[in-house]
Amino acid sequence: MIVPVQRSALSYDNVQDCLGPGEHRFFGEGYKRANHRLDGLTVGVDDGASWVHGVAAVSYPTDWSRKGTTDQSPHLSTIDVLLLGVQLSEIVLARHVGLDTEQRRTLWVRRARIRAGSSPVEEELTGFPVSARIVGQSPSPSGPDRGTAALECTVGTLRIWTEIDHPAPPGPAAADPLDAVLGSPGRRPFGDAHKSRRQHVENVVIDADRTRATALLRVDTWAEAAAPGDGTEGAFQPSVGLVDVFVAALQLGQIMLYELDEVARADSNTLWMRRTLFEADRPRRPARQPLPITASLVDPALLRTGGGETWRSADISAAAAGIRMTCSVAHRLP
Repeated sequence: MIVPVQRSALSYDNVQDCLGPGEHRFFGEGYKRANHRLDGLTVGVDDGASWVHGVAAVSYPTDWSRKGTTDQSPHLSTIDVLLLGVQLSEIVLARHVGLDTEQRRTLWVRRARIRAGSSPVEEELTGFPVSARIVGQSPSPSGPDRGTAALECTVGTLRIWTEIDHPAPPGPAAADPLDAVLGSPGRRPFGDAHKSRRQHVENVVIDADRTRATALLRVDTWAEAAAPGDGTEGAFQPSVGLVDVFVAALQLGQIMLYELDEVARADSNTLWMRRTLFEADRPRRPARQPLPITASLVDPALLRTGGGETWRSADISAAAAGIRMTCSVAHRLP
């Protein structure tokens, strides 16, 4: 007779107690070590819809993410796609609506949906095509003086659809020159300002079935990220952002996935993101005090390939500070 093992809930002071120091983990500090560049941007209008085309490059140091003693191969991440997609969306909106610097500071992301391509972008990080175009416009729930624009963007082989809440100027306005739209990256929440913030995921409790987690999320900001900035969501800083909730949720998701299959992080394989959805209720999300965050594994499943490999798939669903996120992930079990 086989007696099932009864698991109990797990508690950690913070995620590092389970995952290790964040210095060499992607969802700790690794994602901040990426450098993004947009080049060769051109804008235009087809059938009344504004668009932008260009080339992007992303560079990572060799030790951006380490498991055990092995440096992982860099690839285009969900965070890279989110940051680049929002920047491209802002460029298109600035030209299409005619937004000045102050108006662009009040843009905010209501919704973003990311879908991975058929293969990861790895070798092509030094230069890959990017584009964005407006695919729809509607009134904003925020009020009669604002609108919502839907945009479709490509970032390498990945696609991102954004819904941006924006001012609706009473009349046409002259947009800033293209090379002045984005401005200083250090002052932009979707530029480099995310590098001057740190997420603390504390008081972690993992349920006995390893599919639900609760914690407190504390976000520290410094330098230019600690004050109102420029570009999309700049006027609302310092606020809890999409990236903050994403990296906190993915770390809780990693703990649940590793504990579910009793896998040590050092023995685990790359966690691939297939689809990600962000939804936000409001742009002001003060980051002054710890906030509750919940995360769960939805529909966890084991997948066996013809080659004898076993993969674990699941949706990591999380909510904090008026932001909801779902990320469909998979990783190969050792």
